[in-house]
Amino acid sequence: MQPPPARDTAGQAPGGGRESLGWRDPLFLAARPSGERVHRFVAMLLMLQRLSYLLPACASLFAEEALFSDRGRNAVLLALALVWNVTLFHWVARRGWFAPRAVVIDVLATCLFMVGVTGACLPESGTCVSNWSSHALLATGALIGAVSRRPVQFAALLPPIAVYAVAHAGDLGQRFPPALELAVRVNSYVWFAVIVFFIRRYLAAQATRLDEVADQRLAAEAERVAERARLAHYRQLHDTVLATLTAIARGGLDHHTEEVRRRCAADASYVRALILQDEAGSATGLSHALARVVARAAALGLCVRHAAEGLPEDLPADVAATMAEAGAEALNNVVRHSGEREAWLTAVAVDGVVTVRVVDRGRGFDPGRVEPGYGLRSSVVGRMREIGGSAQIIAAPGEGVCVELRWPDRA
Repeated sequence: MQPPPARDTAGQAPGGGRESLGWRDPLFLAARPSGERVHRFVAMLLMLQRLSYLLPACASLFAEEALFSDRGRNAVLLALALVWNVTLFHWVARRGWFAPRAVVIDVLATCLFMVGVTGACLPESGTCVSNWSSHALLATGALIGAVSRRPVQFAALLPPIAVYAVAHAGDLGQRFPPALELAVRVNSYVWFAVIVFFIRRYLAAQATRLDEVADQRLAAEAERVAERARLAHYRQLHDTVLATLTAIARGGLDHHTEEVRRRCAADASYVRALILQDEAGSATGLSHALARVVARAAALGLCVRHAAEGLPEDLPADVAATMAEAGAEALNNVVRHSGEREAWLTAVAVDGVVTVRVVDRGRGFDPGRVEPGYGLRSSVVGRMREIGGSAQIIAAPGEGVCVELRWPDRA
């Protein structure tokens, strides 16, 4: 029999110990491994099957005609069946699958119900041949088929068959020889086990194949993203560093002039940003945009210490562009107002929140007395609000300014 899914150290089921099988939350099931998805789906079907026989069994308690010689015994056994199935549901909901001990208890409970209920039936009522314990037998057969990993484990079907033969010894052989009639009566029980066995195996194989296809698609998409990043690198290097070096080599630029020195400094800053970016991880749209921002700031004579780490590859393009533009405006303010020629630009993603900081150690200002200018209010704060982010400006006289951009805007 198949072991249950592993539980975490807190003793709760995967997915936070939900007291459900994920029926009402498709996103929860989609996030689980393929094997667990199959287990939870099959478990849901088996529990619904049990409900289909418990409801008519409860209705039999209110039948006008006498179905059992001892109504009290039937009521007690039915109450035990309800309690056991509710308990089984909670176990399965927490674990996602049937534990071996649950299967053993279910087999023993069904054997008890067959002996007790059949022994209390009245022959003239017709409940001796078929009563609710026979339907419980079908549910047990389906459960054994679901948890069996190899055909040899179908041997677990034999004890309930033997108990059925003992419980129905008085009514076997009415239409056929006893052995043949026993085979006819337990035919559905055996086939329920076989059918559920193959259903679970088929679903598990399909789920595994879908996971493999999804992994292949993700790998192909990652390769396409990496290829686009390399192409963007090549184009930017061609348009900046290579263009500058080619112009100097052909004598079209005098490398002693201030303009050329600034251009070389911008190109060097861009290459440095690319190196730091590669050390931090794979390239993203925001990484490229910030590298270009650093290069433009270097062209203005600003030395920017740049670092990026853990930026998500699936960041929306408009968010990446807006955060880069807001960062560029923050650097422009450093050039215009700080009195410094050095700044720091960092970008990091933590718990799904992307943060870009621009810091300088210039003259700063007192936020209580000086209101931020239009550039900070509109080009920085306004831009971030438009994409669902936020911008915070921290400043003090003589201590410089820190502009922090966050997306999305949440604690």
